[in-house]
Amino acid sequence: MINATTRAAAIAGVLAAAALATACRRAAKEAHVDVRWTLSPPAPAIGPATLAVTLDDAAGKPVAGAKVRLEGHMTHAGMAPVFADAVEARDTPGLYAIAFTFTMEGDWILLVSVTLPDGARTERRIDVRSVRASD
Repeated sequence: MINATTRAAAIAGVLAAAALATACRRAAKEAHVDVRWTLSPPAPAIGPATLAVTLDDAAGKPVAGAKVRLEGHMTHAGMAPVFADAVEARDTPGLYAIAFTFTMEGDWILLVSVTLPDGARTERRIDVRSVRASD
């Protein structure tokens, strides 16, 4: 049987762990980076697409070595999300290509997550309207 002291210690431990986890999440650095993007094809249809993402720092210099990830969602519930990681262009620092597939026609939300080499992070939301059926 658990006595009151043991129970109080267990509850205090759980609360301390929760507070520490929250503090660690708040400690993540926000990236100060310019994020530009281009979707190809510009009038997307069901099938393959590429999101080109360009990252520049506050001084306008390209940001190389970042981790860029895409998470795509339909605007209505019940559809499986699409995930893809970017590949950095070898000849163009700061340019990242994300190949993915639009799996259904309709409206999509693309969430682009960026983690810079120093650990700073940022996200961008891209609304893609009216993905059409493929020809």
